[in-house]
Amino acid sequence: MSATWPMIALDVLWVVLLTLACGVFATNMWSGWHAVVGYAGVSAVAVLAFTALPLRHFLLAQRRTAAERERLLAAESDRRLFESQVIRALDMAEDREGALDVAIGAVHLALPGARGEILLADSSRAHLAVVATTGGHDLSASCAVDTPRRCPAVRNGHALRFDRSDALDACPHLKVRSGDCASALCVPLSVMGSTTGVLHLTRRDPEPFTTADATLVSGVAQQFGSRIGLLTAMAQSELQASTDPLTGLLNRRSLEDAVRSLTNSGTAYAVVILDLDHFKVLNDTHGHDAGDRALRVFSRVLRGVVRDSDLLCRYGGEEFLIVMPRASAVDAADVIDRLRLELSAAFSDGRTPAFTVSAGTTDSAQAEEFAELVSLADRALLQAKAGGRNRTVAHAASV
Repeated sequence: MSATWPMIALDVLWVVLLTLACGVFATNMWSGWHAVVGYAGVSAVAVLAFTALPLRHFLLAQRRTAAERERLLAAESDRRLFESQVIRALDMAEDREGALDVAIGAVHLALPGARGEILLADSSRAHLAVVATTGGHDLSASCAVDTPRRCPAVRNGHALRFDRSDALDACPHLKVRSGDCASALCVPLSVMGSTTGVLHLTRRDPEPFTTADATLVSGVAQQFGSRIGLLTAMAQSELQASTDPLTGLLNRRSLEDAVRSLTNSGTAYAVVILDLDHFKVLNDTHGHDAGDRALRVFSRVLRGVVRDSDLLCRYGGEEFLIVMPRASAVDAADVIDRLRLELSAAFSDGRTPAFTVSAGTTDSAQAEEFAELVSLADRALLQAKAGGRNRTVAHAASV
């Protein structure tokens, strides 16, 4: 009931008119003191029946509505607080594993009685695999869906609730787990606009997930996808800033940073400079597209013959540089010999014009500064070219 003065005036007017009507009725029915008693009784009953009881019912209904509104506001406030905590936690995650820990932890905190798991697609986006699960759960009991297209939630693009695993419209992957769970909630995960996974929750007890549960988990999924997208974009940006766009090898600045770390740790290393022989002639004869293809083929073959710990750099044009930790100049020369064999095999399909490689090697026993080692390796490379190309010269202290 409104507390404004027009409503109060109407209420008072209603009571006055009701009592006047009761007075008229009493005087018509009785006389003398009987009329007074009758008036009082009829007025009391009328006011109680037509005003007090409806008013009480109305006020109770208003109180219930206000209480429900307060409950909804409190629930919304709690949800917003929880979501802000999730956002802050995800902002502190430095990689995908950290973001996964936050997301699965948030689900466990929000719905402690549910079993939660996150399934993400691989790089080909053709297969789904469980990458995180709430503690104390066996991965062998996880959802059996193995590809994104087989997941109903991923296909539909929105959260799906299944109140009963044995229902006609229950997820087929849930039905085969009827002994393990009674209800489920599946929320698709979107990263950079593409659905690449699903956040899957199940319960053993028959209590189904609510709309509020779905809203809460969807918020976690959305924030997780946003963070993973940002981390991916940052990683791609860092990769682009540190690598040569044509070959994917390190650029000169990134190589120098990595070598500085080797020097600071006292690790010995070998340095190799390689140059593609007569590359200008190859470009002029077959065109720049063939030249670019030759550089990519050379980079791919080079990756295949070195160790994972070796540093590969496109030093400029057709010149490449390798830094090999815990290796000598002689060890490096052996690697280049294997490179020549692999390179010859790479030309067998005829798609790339054949070319040879000259190389010069040295190691950190010959000088302390990286720039000086590069100069020594370059001097050895010039000797290899002067000696007829397609060969490797190892710099020695006597050179």
